Amino acid sequence: MIIEKKNIIRKELVKSIENITSSETFPWGLYKEHYDLNKHLYTGIESKLNKKYNSQDTYQLVHVAYKDKQKIKTVYFPFFYELFEEIVQKVIKKDVQLLRLKVNLLFKKDKPSINIFHLDDSKDKDYKTIIYYINDSDGDTVIYNKGKLKRISPKAGKVLLLDGDLYHASSNPNKYDIRKVININFKYV
Repeated sequence: MIIEKKNIIRKELVKSIENITSSETFPWGLYKEHYDLNKHLYTGIESKLNKKYNSQDTYQLVHVAYKDKQKIKTVYFPFFYELFEEIVQKVIKKDVQLLRLKVNLLFKKDKPSINIFHLDDSKDKDYKTIIYYINDSDGDTVIYNKGKLKRISPKAGKVLLLDGDLYHASSNPNKYDIRKVININFKYV
């Protein structure tokens, strides 16, 4: 399942999330997505995908606002949870359990490339993923589905919903300076 929804999030909330994540006081951590260091985690077809599409290691800034199993919840969590509730109400329309919510920021690169194909949780595939695009940008989300690649272009306020067992990868922007998304994992209850 891959579902794209545009213009369903209140404009005030779209603007509020953009402002929060653009603030100089918003805390980011540096994360390197590095295939060689993490290849022991890649036990499925992602190894073949990463080789076939010449996936690139990348640095990104990350803010983990919530992680269920590790009891992580930052002071910014309520702002992002409001977004999650709105998506649940307008798109999912079922009872759900939030598993993880994080904000990712990728920087401009000179040449187009696809970052590392992955699953957000390689141990438990019984979940769904939401990618919420914070800003207009290039740097598509690339999803491997039924032997084909599907590209989703970032647009502020767009919501992407996909099954947790679909391998996907980000791409750094080439025209815009940054690409910001909120990555949410949840399961039905």
